[in-house]
Amino acid sequence: MSFTLADFQVGNIVAGKITKLEPTGILVDFDTDKLAFVPLIELSFAEIETPEEAVQLNEIREFLVVGDYDGEHGIFFSNCSPDTLKDSDRLYETALDLASEKCGHSINREDLIVHTKLLDIHRHGLSVRISWFLCSQEHPPTVSFSIRKLEMRTAWERVRQLQTEDVTVYGKILKKTSRGALVKIEGLRGVILTHVDKHREELVVGEELPLKIIEVKEEYNRLVVLHRSVSIRLRLLQVGQVVSGTIRSIKDYGVFVDIGDLYALLPTSKMFHPSVNHPNQFFKINDNLKATIAELDRKNGRVILESCGS
Repeated sequence: MSFTLADFQVGNIVAGKITKLEPTGILVDFDTDKLAFVPLIELSFAEIETPEEAVQLNEIREFLVVGDYDGEHGIFFSNCSPDTLKDSDRLYETALDLASEKCGHSINREDLIVHTKLLDIHRHGLSVRISWFLCSQEHPPTVSFSIRKLEMRTAWERVRQLQTEDVTVYGKILKKTSRGALVKIEGLRGVILTHVDKHREELVVGEELPLKIIEVKEEYNRLVVLHRSVSIRLRLLQVGQVVSGTIRSIKDYGVFVDIGDLYALLPTSKMFHPSVNHPNQFFKINDNLKATIAELDRKNGRVILESCGS
């Protein structure tokens, strides 16, 4: 019941009729000479225990064609030059060398399938992921079918749309961490950046919060959100603006200042006193402080202060 790349193209969406429900999966008719088996885990983005929770007998459903390659590997290049990307042979040779090293013997070019995916464009170059798949005429790479991954793709498209439209979303806290909290939005796991949120101590697992989406990167499986009040406060701030706040925490590298809905950091290096050994020489918890915004990173919810007049 396996299909090869000659039968279906990876990444395409195909329709099939569900002909049989089994405890571990379903059989689907894609108008071919054999039926395809789709396991239970690939039937829904949600957690299910039986096929009946996701599909119905004789139902026509869409499936995403995915690769079931033998020996999938990959490498990530964070600073790839555009010239290197244009010269696909250079990337292919890199994958061939790495595959041979991984297998412990020389790999022929015809036994290797290479996929190159552009992830990001930044000032240092390009971020690229190269994946390679070992195959042969005796064991060609096969494909399978998934509703789960199709629903996941739709969910990423949805959160990108919500970010573009600046919609307030509501997410329930799944877990608290040292630098944030995990939430679920449109079925996807996201991270609330709470290290700048003065209300982070009050967060409760199971609580539903109003959130703003600030970063969506499907290729990295990264969805970042901020509490709506923190996001709104960040938008009102500008570099060079003088703000007033209350010192809530003192570290050896600086002090954290409550400037309304979020914490800003006044680093030791940006304090007015150049000979500071430790901030507690000059500051105490609950001291009032006036400072200038030196750096503002809305994507990561980070505000860096400097002493007025420094």
